[in-house]
Amino acid sequence: MQHASAPHSLSAGHYEEATIPVFSRWFGSWRITLQRRPMSLPQLTHRYDRAAPRWSQTLDQLGIPDAYEAMLRTLLHEDAPGLTRAGLRALDCGVGTGALSCALARVLPASFELDAIDISPRMLERAGDRLGDAGLEASLRQGDVRDLPYDTGLFDLAMTGHVLEHLPDPRVALREMARVLKPGGLLIACLTRRSPLGAYVQLKWRTHRAAPEEAESWLRQSGLKDVRYRPFDRQAFCRRFSMVCVGRKPQ
Repeated sequence: MQHASAPHSLSAGHYEEATIPVFSRWFGSWRITLQRRPMSLPQLTHRYDRAAPRWSQTLDQLGIPDAYEAMLRTLLHEDAPGLTRAGLRALDCGVGTGALSCALARVLPASFELDAIDISPRMLERAGDRLGDAGLEASLRQGDVRDLPYDTGLFDLAMTGHVLEHLPDPRVALREMARVLKPGGLLIACLTRRSPLGAYVQLKWRTHRAAPEEAESWLRQSGLKDVRYRPFDRQAFCRRFSMVCVGRKPQ
């Protein structure tokens, strides 16, 4: 397991003017809109550092690792069977404690090269332990998904699990993920969707919660094609608040 502790272009940013839409309705000629400031990067880093010791347990209780595995098995079989070859290079953006990458390892029949990035050093520590236990060699870096420290056209697969909704403009990170993909490379994004449970996540973490067509629009505006919305498996509890969007970098 390789670690890089120094963050790449990790800055607090200017979130004061950025907002997350929470509620908007027309009442006759009146439009009532409620917006909220997102967490700043230091705030978000602190929250995830505090959550890191319990994060894997929380995900296990929600059935998210199994849902990730079922989702990846279906997507790679139907959308990108070529990615199951040996020598795949994958990037996990917002790796957390490694649930999405571990699910990928259980799905792929061949070994692959893994890079992962997160803003939380505590999450990266936990990810290193969990990925090591899964037999995965990974290069871990602390950094900002909106400014990825990787060369253009490097990865066959970029994936992210519930990270984009934290950002004032998710398209900024999506454009970065598209940039580091090889032509024809696949991007998989798991996001909080509009639902009662999604509203709870939004209020707790100050995130977006998107309708499928909105999430698809984010991917298309980031330069991806063949964009599709995919629900999680019907048996997955996270289906109640989460969804998947997939896109491909043009050749």
